[in-house]
Amino acid sequence: MIDSVQVGTKITQLRKKADLSQNQMADKLFITRQALSKWETGLSIPTIEMLLLLCEALDTTVDEILCLDENIAIDPENIFVGHSRKFIIKKIVSGELQVDLPSIFYQLSPSERLLILREVREGRLAVNLHELKSRLSVSEIKYLGGNLV
Repeated sequence: MIDSVQVGTKITQLRKKADLSQNQMADKLFITRQALSKWETGLSIPTIEMLLLLCEALDTTVDEILCLDENIAIDPENIFVGHSRKFIIKKIVSGELQVDLPSIFYQLSPSERLLILREVREGRLAVNLHELKSRLSVSEIKYLGGNLV
């Protein structure tokens, strides 16, 4: 999965490295400055066609713009800083991103908590239930089967 926030940060870095303003970059790509701004803020990502034009304009590769070779750096104090929430949650649920769930659980929205707890309940995600229990609501404890360690 592609992290739209990281891609946006990378586009901004490469544009600035090329010494181009948003307006200049947008003109080169035949798009509006607002469209470029949405990419740079991670609200959207470029289409494949636009990605190829970006690579040409910024003299780089698709892998670099999409951050495909970069490690995911996570700040335990705020796991979402610099990343799309959807990206981080998907990585946690898939097991590709190892985090200390009890210590970051408060950072999750109710729907994100439910996604994580479903994986725990189904046995696809390991967590220390004793540590997690104090961070769960009554309904979340019931969802996991009621009696936790």
